[in-house]
Amino acid sequence: MLAIERLVEIEGLCRGKVQRIVPLELDGETLRLIIYLNDGTNLRVAEQWKGKSLERYSYYWLTAANELKIGWDNAPHHTHLATFPHHKHVGTQNNLQPSSQTCLEEVIAVIFS
Repeated sequence: MLAIERLVEIEGLCRGKVQRIVPLELDGETLRLIIYLNDGTNLRVAEQWKGKSLERYSYYWLTAANELKIGWDNAPHHTHLATFPHHKHVGTQNNLQPSSQTCLEEVIAVIFS
């Protein structure tokens, strides 16, 4: 998926729920952006697509002071987790947990629940 197409999808997904979306990188199938939420927190989004397949992702939800709330990613370095390579960091980078949220749509559902 092209990054610009994905940005349009994300804008539709977040319409009315966020203050603003700031694109940092839209390069071919690579997307990086910051979504500023209405409560003052922000979500740092990075996705790497190969066609219609999401190859790599990281979604880091930060407080207004840019401290970690929850970070989801699929970096393949925590082989001991049942959901490998999908995992999340809760509160700190060292607090690793399995994660069933593997795309931005699922992460946004958690944030807005």
